[in-house]
Amino acid sequence: MPVVLSGCAGCYSFRGGSAPAHLKTIAIPPVDDISGFGRGTVREELYNILVRKFRDDNSLRVADLSEADSRLEVTITSIRTERLNLSGNELETVRGIVVDTRATFTDNVRHRPVFQDRSFSGRAQYNINQGTAGENQAIIDALGTLSDAVLLATVADW
Repeated sequence: MPVVLSGCAGCYSFRGGSAPAHLKTIAIPPVDDISGFGRGTVREELYNILVRKFRDDNSLRVADLSEADSRLEVTITSIRTERLNLSGNELETVRGIVVDTRATFTDNVRHRPVFQDRSFSGRAQYNINQGTAGENQAIIDALGTLSDAVLLATVADW
């Protein structure tokens, strides 16, 4: 991750900013899935990844909705596969997975959205010969990339 230098010597930050001082906790309700992809576990997987990443980051402590200073609501809007690579005889060899979401981050103290209906995407790829196992891993990898972007936007893009 690049280091951002500020105007004073010796000062630095690993992020573009930080959450306002009055926000110390975050509630993450269960993720909604309106993608129609047909894999029932993907919403729970994204929820678990988001909670784990916020806990690991420790910028905002994960709390119950009734106690939290902020709230992050995420909806999976689409999950799709893409053809990425054809071999010399025109057989598909690599496929991509794209997971698109919409997220709203709300300041519960000031009762206003920090960002609303912001789009995030995660991408990954797998070799077609890996079959369902490869596709499943690519979905998890795409969710990981997507959750990194959501975390960064929530705690640092101020």
